[in-house]
Amino acid sequence: MRRWIATMAVAVTASVAVTGLGAAADAQTGPISPADALRRQLVENRGVAMSEVTTWGRDWGKDSSRRKTRTEFGKGTVTATDVRHIDRSDDPQSPVRFLTFTGRTYCQGWICPVPEGKTWVLFYEDEKTRPFLESGGIDLGDPAALQAVLTTTEAKRPGGVYDDTPTTIHQGTITYAQLYKTSPAFRDQYGKKPPTGRDAKTKVSWRLWLGKDQLVRRVQTSWTELVANGTSVGGFHVVDARLTGWGAKTDLPVPSADETAEQDEWKDSPKSSLS
Repeated sequence: MRRWIATMAVAVTASVAVTGLGAAADAQTGPISPADALRRQLVENRGVAMSEVTTWGRDWGKDSSRRKTRTEFGKGTVTATDVRHIDRSDDPQSPVRFLTFTGRTYCQGWICPVPEGKTWVLFYEDEKTRPFLESGGIDLGDPAALQAVLTTTEAKRPGGVYDDTPTTIHQGTITYAQLYKTSPAFRDQYGKKPPTGRDAKTKVSWRLWLGKDQLVRRVQTSWTELVANGTSVGGFHVVDARLTGWGAKTDLPVPSADETAEQDEWKDSPKSSLS
């Protein structure tokens, strides 16, 4: 009996000690950052969906476009994107769709009509090609780039419910020069050389809606075009995107050789807009 009591006492003591260590570890960990929350999402065959509206114009009027993006993650990065441009109901042209993987982009739609018997065309092939989860210059698939944007936060406030989670709005301003330095997606879109002069000083106003889990549920960006003296020329851009289904199972297969027209083949097609 004494041996049994002694054994139980040791077990209870050990259990309390382990529980205490766990609580201490939780206390030390604390809330995760948005960058860490994103990093945890970048695992094989998981992804997120994004719906985006872009509005632009000048004093004479404005126009808008829509697109939807499915993004696949893996090994700490974005591995594939499926971008569908949503045309107006009265547009006679077939909508454009791009599938992008590392080194290759495939296309469907009016800009790249496929030859008979094919489903896709090889739109672009380059070892530097990368898929990105990006909206309005904000890189949403790179933890370091997202953190760089959030360091320019100027204000925070409650932001309502998106994707079934309460959000907090973080807002601020970041320049083209800062985005080029910190964002792989922005560098890829802008070009090989960093912005200079008035371009470098162009300011992007941004707002990020972060859920309780610190993942982005909405992002809104806006900026105006500048002339040499730094004043506005009346041109404006506003991009508003909603993200849903973080962590959803995702599988974006690479088109097979049998269903893909090579670049020479589709550019020589009578239907090709680039012929």
